[in-house]
Amino acid sequence: MVVGAGPVGLAAAVALARRGLPVLVLEKEPRERVRAGSRAIVLMYPTLRRLDRVVPGLGRAVSEDGIGVRGYDAFYNGRRVFRHRVGQGAGRVLRSDLMATSLPQRVTEQHLYDACVREGVRFRWGAGVSEVRSRTDGVEVELETGEILCAAYVVGADGARSMVRRGIGVGMTGHTDDTPFIIVDVRELPAGSTPLAPAHFRYREPRLGGRNVMHMPFRGGMRIDLQCNATDDAEYLATPDGIREWTSRVVDPWYGEHVTWVSTYRFHQVVADSYTDEHRRVLLAGEAAHLFAPWGGRGLNSGVIDATDAADAIATALTAPDAAAARYAIERCAVIRRRWGLHNRDISSRALRIMRATTPAMRTGRDLAARVAPICWPAGAWLANGPLQITPPRLGSLDVY
Repeated sequence: MVVGAGPVGLAAAVALARRGLPVLVLEKEPRERVRAGSRAIVLMYPTLRRLDRVVPGLGRAVSEDGIGVRGYDAFYNGRRVFRHRVGQGAGRVLRSDLMATSLPQRVTEQHLYDACVREGVRFRWGAGVSEVRSRTDGVEVELETGEILCAAYVVGADGARSMVRRGIGVGMTGHTDDTPFIIVDVRELPAGSTPLAPAHFRYREPRLGGRNVMHMPFRGGMRIDLQCNATDDAEYLATPDGIREWTSRVVDPWYGEHVTWVSTYRFHQVVADSYTDEHRRVLLAGEAAHLFAPWGGRGLNSGVIDATDAADAIATALTAPDAAAARYAIERCAVIRRRWGLHNRDISSRALRIMRATTPAMRTGRDLAARVAPICWPAGAWLANGPLQITPPRLGSLDVY
């Protein structure tokens, strides 16, 4: 049984079905739910490769529905300190079609849902979960209606407010960032130039009072992220007037008139204390297991790996020669994925430290890197990679996140 029909839950479901297992997905929302906003837009190459491993051609189909980002520029205090265009200088591993694809999350979900249907996965829509009780021989899942369902194993992929995680008595450790961010989705320019635009990250943008801002194209539009100051009126900056005011200073003013989604949020940097229950019958995946700042795409990308690793572990447990071997398969998966969760939390926290530069040492380091960037390419690259913290893939290490 999989709880949650977001992209992580769907990835778990199709991976389980491909292993020949009967799968039921429970989703609180109705099938006709409206998924507002682009949400998680970037799927990295390791994730696409993993999807292809689960269902041959699935990762490629998702990639072809997205766009490869054509380049990346970083600016510091209004001056460009790094410029990269696809196919220039850094070799094959930095080609956008190998590194990532950018598309709305709902499109990714549709690909995964279609794959689930083809594999015979069953769905219960409008099936909110109220209780989860694990036992040595399986799991009881109680729905909000009072109906009780039983399964040998459960994958909890029901998001940040996971009832599965609560049901197995697992907490989360970390912190919530105190500075608000605003995400704005805008339509692509009628001329069709938006998908050809490079991604931008601007440190201390003088036209925005020294705030940081990023914009990233995706299939059908562009995302603009604004890091607010602690004293900002974030509610106003997220209004139509506020958005027009600040977006027009860094992108074409047309975008400010064609906003499709706005979200104001604070980053959570937390990881579940355990990815499994005491009886080793439940595995957590995605935001049920961890919440990161979105820079570098670690939330969805690591969630897909969580989900497909969980499917492998459950399939192994079901064919294990004894109960001890079955427990070991689940526990091993939980331990490994939690290590990755802590690793990704640390990396995204490092990205925030570089972006914020709240210590004198970091401010000095950033300023020095910006000054020498015109004559020292690594200094500019360090600043450019600050919010992303992405290591280019290497042959033999492409299937991890």
